[in-house]
Amino acid sequence: MKNFLRGFIAIWYLLGWMTHVYLVFTAPQDYQAFGATALIPAYKTFWQNFIMPHINFFVLLLVGFEIVVGLLLINKGKWVKIGLVFSMLFNLFLIQMGLTTQTQDFWLDFVANRMPNIIFIALQIPLFFGEFQKTLWEEIKSSFVKKNVR
Repeated sequence: MKNFLRGFIAIWYLLGWMTHVYLVFTAPQDYQAFGATALIPAYKTFWQNFIMPHINFFVLLLVGFEIVVGLLLINKGKWVKIGLVFSMLFNLFLIQMGLTTQTQDFWLDFVANRMPNIIFIALQIPLFFGEFQKTLWEEIKSSFVKKNVR
């Protein structure tokens, strides 16, 4: 189960970056909504005045980050834990930033903008207690070998 969960999270990052590449080149203005849902008021101004004018650069940094986190998660040993730390810190940041759904109601804001990342963090916590002696590919390969031997 831990490898299934690790694989799900890794794929989330390893495929998610493609969405950002597509969006930044086809609809960069869509990123403006992220600044509007931040919990910290000064961050909203920072987003509009600094991030948005340089959105291509920051999205390319995000793409690199997502690829690195995904690769760390499919690795083994301490690298998986390092990937988990980066992933969880990123998701904590996204809790503050929000996921673009603008609402005046606290609970609707929580459900739409904060809860998905809280759930994603909660899913990752058990992985900190696992040992990852093999890469994800080695785990997949060994599970097929065991089934074919029987």
